[in-house]
Amino acid sequence: MQIKITSKQSIYLEVAEKIESFINLGVFKENEKLPSCRKLGMELGVNPNTIERAYSFLEEKNVVYTIPKKGIFVCPRNVDHLFLEEVMSTVLHFKEMGLAKDELLSLIQQAYEEENYD
Repeated sequence: MQIKITSKQSIYLEVAEKIESFINLGVFKENEKLPSCRKLGMELGVNPNTIERAYSFLEEKNVVYTIPKKGIFVCPRNVDHLFLEEVMSTVLHFKEMGLAKDELLSLIQQAYEEENYD
């Protein structure tokens, strides 16, 4: 695995983002064991505690899970969770553009009616 630490954000966040992107790209598969904190820390030249913090962050996001004495594994993809993330991102975008909730709901209703998705 190749992760280049270059941004000005916290190293653990950058590592977590890279691992999550590798998971999303299919480099790491569902239920696949990830490298140990010590091994990945050595590969990247960072403290294993930094990797542990990145893994903890990903576990809070339900991207990975831990099996004690076995390791860190990639969570199975929850399609509902992926849809929710996409919807939340889209709603936030419209909110930032100043679109009111009732206007957004009206647009969604209109889209469903026009496309006969009922």
